[in-house]
Amino acid sequence: MLRFSLLIFITLFANSAAADNFDGCNKEQLHIVDSAFRNAKELTLRAATAVGDTPEYEHWFGEYSAENAETVRANLKSIVGAIRSGNVIAHCDPNGFDGCSGSTYAWVYPDEHFLMHLCPPFFSLPPLTALQPGARRSDNGTREGTIVHELSHFIRVADTDDHCYSRSDCADMARTDVRRALDNADSYQYFTEDVTYYARQLVPGKPEVRSNN
Repeated sequence: MLRFSLLIFITLFANSAAADNFDGCNKEQLHIVDSAFRNAKELTLRAATAVGDTPEYEHWFGEYSAENAETVRANLKSIVGAIRSGNVIAHCDPNGFDGCSGSTYAWVYPDEHFLMHLCPPFFSLPPLTALQPGARRSDNGTREGTIVHELSHFIRVADTDDHCYSRSDCADMARTDVRRALDNADSYQYFTEDVTYYARQLVPGKPEVRSNN
């Protein structure tokens, strides 16, 4: 009976999961990862539609151009496409396993589509809606943002690199090196966070919304 009940649970959960494959995750982690992937998909889709000549775009990707904006939009859509494909594998790794060292939240090999390794610190990250804008934890990111960041690294998605790791450093880079900003994983994470949940919040240092009047 227990085996039969467990089989029903796994079948129903797998059918509803945003990431179709989980490996090494316990029951609590399964729920956290599933929720994070669902939210990341919706937030990134909204972020793709928000790409334009806006203060948020300039803050993370530098001076606006239609060509560069299309690159950003296409990369965000590719992230959504990866999640929708059902081919993402979320692997919950223990501390000390391969890339899971120190405070690392997650890691991928860009050519291993679409295997994402989640480290123990990932599960201590807040979901985006629980994060207080401007708090010290803001610079550490969110579960959803981490998924956006890691998926962007895959060659078939956006083939991004890690040119900076904090909001302040990435904002500075956008002002001085547009090319690298377009190729930076954290830039996509921060843009997605800012034009979705943060768009309704007061965030210290956030660019003012331009008026059309």
